[in-house]
Amino acid sequence: MDDRTRDIAVIFMTSRTGSEDMVEGFSAGGVDYLTKPVHVEEMIARVSTHLALRTMHKQLVVQNRQLLAEVSVRQQAEAALSRARDQLEGRVALRTAELARANQSLLAQVEERRRAEAKLLSSEARFRAIVETSPVPLCITSMPGGQLLYTNGPFQELFGLDLLNDAANVVDFYADPLERDSLVDHLQREGSFHNSEIQFTRRDGSVFWAMATARVATYNEAPAIYVGLNDITERKRIEQALLESREQLRELSAYMEAIREEERKRIAMEIHDELGQLLTALKMDVSLLKMRLAGDSDAAKKADDMRELVETTIWMVRNVASHLRPAALNFGIVSALEWLVEDFSRRNNIPCQFRINGSEPVLPDAHATAVFRIVQASLTNVARHARATRADVTLTRSANGLDLHVSDDGCGFDQEAARKGDSYGVLGMRERARLIGASLLIDSSPGTGTSVSIHIPLDEEPHT
Repeated sequence: MDDRTRDIAVIFMTSRTGSEDMVEGFSAGGVDYLTKPVHVEEMIARVSTHLALRTMHKQLVVQNRQLLAEVSVRQQAEAALSRARDQLEGRVALRTAELARANQSLLAQVEERRRAEAKLLSSEARFRAIVETSPVPLCITSMPGGQLLYTNGPFQELFGLDLLNDAANVVDFYADPLERDSLVDHLQREGSFHNSEIQFTRRDGSVFWAMATARVATYNEAPAIYVGLNDITERKRIEQALLESREQLRELSAYMEAIREEERKRIAMEIHDELGQLLTALKMDVSLLKMRLAGDSDAAKKADDMRELVETTIWMVRNVASHLRPAALNFGIVSALEWLVEDFSRRNNIPCQFRINGSEPVLPDAHATAVFRIVQASLTNVARHARATRADVTLTRSANGLDLHVSDDGCGFDQEAARKGDSYGVLGMRERARLIGASLLIDSSPGTGTSVSIHIPLDEEPHT
């Protein structure tokens, strides 16, 4: 069948009236039939009817298509709505689960916060009990103003406070308020300080010492200083007593040293003058005796032996007198040091050279004696311990003082070990230097030799 004509209604005419013929005609595509003879009115009526039916059919087809389209749109909308509903339900379920988890988390946080607050309250109560029962004086002050925000019992007892009022300020208890300003500046830079010794004043005017430790924190959401004190008044008193006792011992030592030097000087003079004169007279008598015994060879020989013994005794007397107090000290420190260096080289067979730079200094007798004894002790240590092959003594005069340098090329020593041992020689040298206001420096280490340096400021008064 041609597609262009398939929608055209066909009315067939037939002269047959049997039912088989009718079925055959309808099977061939006919929609109606006319039997001969044909009546025009009937044909027109049938054609009109089929045209009307065809128009109605087209309208129904169009309406059916529109209806199908609407149904399709509706189905699509319902499907989209169903998907949106499913998505919404999924989102609602997801959001509900998230809210449930958030609620559980919030409940857990609330519970944790509650436990933390309970622990904090317990901790605060525990630490408050510790602070209240602590024997250590503790306080909290505002920063930087210094208003007392909290004090425990030992603090109030230490400062003699019966009842603390809001106007109390820690600045009022400092013996030197400027010291507190310095400590606050340190706290602002460093955040804490430890074991600072501070002098305080109580309200009754009495003064005491305390060792303070402090750090910066907060109190009621504001900066504050947490301070712990330790009363060290008794310790400071003992320290002061020890200092005074040590100073007295030093004064006594200086006095005894001065007496010893004076006694050495007196004994040396007596030995040199009196005993020396007696021995010289004895030597002269022995010489006269030898002259009278010229005829007796044995007696003359004995007189020679006696004269030699007297000369040896005179030399020993002079030597003892020189070591008690060298006569060269009476002519200045340079002469004394020249004699000491020469005597050291002769006795120990160790080359030792003395040099002087600048003009010859003029020292008081006490200063010259102290310097001489320090150099003497240094050279004695060289001879006994250094195993040196040479030594040098240098005296330098400068505008602001006198510098003395004693050095050797010996084995040196460990200064730390010497300080721990019984190094009384070095201690005596340091004390002699201190008594005349000088500074003494020893530079030595194993294998490098030793140097002893003394600086004497000549424009200062001697220390006693």
